Amino acid sequence: MDPAISQYLLYVLVLAVVFGAAAQFTRFCLLGGMSSYMGSRDGGRLAVYLGAIGVAIVVTTLVQWFAAIDLDQTQPPYRTADFAWGRYLIGGLLFGAGMVLARGCPVRSLVRSSQGHLQALVAIVVMAAAAYAMTRTSLFQTAFLPWIGGLSVDLAAVGIQHQDLASLVGGGPIVSLFFAAVLAVILLLVSWRWLSLRGNGLAWVGIVLIGSAVGLGFWVTGGAPGQAADMASMMEPMPQEGMGTQSFTFSAPLGDVVYFLRNPSNLSVITFGVVAVIGVFFGSLASALVRRDFQFSVPRGVGEWLRTVIGALMVGVGAVLAMGCTIGHGLTGVSTLALGSMLSLAAIMLGAWAMLRIEHRVAKRSERAGLVGSTG
Repeated sequence: MDPAISQYLLYVLVLAVVFGAAAQFTRFCLLGGMSSYMGSRDGGRLAVYLGAIGVAIVVTTLVQWFAAIDLDQTQPPYRTADFAWGRYLIGGLLFGAGMVLARGCPVRSLVRSSQGHLQALVAIVVMAAAAYAMTRTSLFQTAFLPWIGGLSVDLAAVGIQHQDLASLVGGGPIVSLFFAAVLAVILLLVSWRWLSLRGNGLAWVGIVLIGSAVGLGFWVTGGAPGQAADMASMMEPMPQEGMGTQSFTFSAPLGDVVYFLRNPSNLSVITFGVVAVIGVFFGSLASALVRRDFQFSVPRGVGEWLRTVIGALMVGVGAVLAMGCTIGHGLTGVSTLALGSMLSLAAIMLGAWAMLRIEHRVAKRSERAGLVGSTG
């Protein structure tokens, strides 16, 4: 492997390890935050997620502004003129409902598996297998593309070349900077209200680290390290896969990990996503060991295992359909101000909210049935 490519992947690994460690010690999880808020109106954990989005927007905007990174040409193409609303909505809803059943999204499952939770490890394996099937086989083209491909709008047909907020209103860099500032301030103020600095300093450190890792991911891939690696890759007999301006996402990359494990001698298939998944796992593991949070656990009951598998399948398929996850769209995509990412994140949250409500009602009915049975 060329030294420029090795250096590039090393930068990615460092960012991923930091991301994983911060995700572990902050208990970073959209689902956990939503569940806590819906159950007891405790917004502290949700504030970590929203705050990380705010920081990601700030850092990504600074990277774009000062390093001249072109966010109109990313992998995946967040700002594309093809507004695939069907994929964003259907994939997001499926992902959101699935992550409730699976007890976590891909990142949370990675973190929990590094802490000794066998259920989370099984969820990751199933999510990865589903993502592999959707991205590396003909499953998507034959089963999904024929009907979901038409659920999109070509913005270029009405003179809009990109789907970021500034482009949608016909604005330029200054307008983009304005939108970024307003959105970041709103998210950070909401997070500050729910999670004050006093007594929560470590959580805010994690928020800054996670959001910064996302923004710096764009610099690594679209700046000097990524450009050098891209040039070196073009000179290789087998060009490195997955090059291009990008940052953290954990949907298709799980499938990339499976593909790498099937071709371990082919170093050209080591993508940003493969390194990100590995780095997050080991970063989280290191944090768990330091904080003594590692505890081996195995869920009981066939029902819990079945629920995990079904939910993980929904997450894997939904993430690829939506072209992103709670990180890929929620942090990375939203940090580019892409409307599709915002729609997808809203769909994910709606799907999760609906499934949480269903679970709550089922639990209430079971509780009432138990009380009636004990009384009888």
